[in-house]
Amino acid sequence: LTGGRRSPLIVPIRGEYLALKERKKALIQRLVYPIPEPGVPFLGVHFTPTMSGDVLVGPNAVPALARDGYSWSSWSTQDLWDMATFSGFWRLGLRHARFALQQVQHSISLSHQLSEVQRYFPSIEATDLARTRSGVRAQAVDTRGELVDDFVFDCTRRVLHTRNAPSPGATSSMVLAETIVDRLVRQL
Repeated sequence: LTGGRRSPLIVPIRGEYLALKERKKALIQRLVYPIPEPGVPFLGVHFTPTMSGDVLVGPNAVPALARDGYSWSSWSTQDLWDMATFSGFWRLGLRHARFALQQVQHSISLSHQLSEVQRYFPSIEATDLARTRSGVRAQAVDTRGELVDDFVFDCTRRVLHTRNAPSPGATSSMVLAETIVDRLVRQL
């Protein structure tokens, strides 16, 4: 609409969580994270005790079919078209095809996800888990199919777009604000 570049494209990645039922919550007293797999862009299943006393298991990482696609039934023709016609999306998918298919399997089948959970806690059974909330991560992907992990600004004649603001965005908000103001002063 405002003449900005197409790359990087924001690709929605949904993370789905399971909740550990009451009878097994005592197993997890602290955060439990796996050692990251080299070459895989997502962390994998982890166990997170919450302030409310719940224990979240996950998230997985599956392609969302819409920027606000919190379930498989939520999809957007425009968002799917944007991804399907962007070479970086296909390059990313082909590079991580095995991982992506495994994550989709985990999303669809609780028994597949359970096998991942049991690598860390063998005593957890399917009856100890319940599907719960999901979130959508706005992941910037460049034309090479690489995940963009830094801030991306795109200036057009009258608009400055913050195209990517990774997770430190909130904690670095004052520095980010200064950067945006400096760019606006130079640009406009």
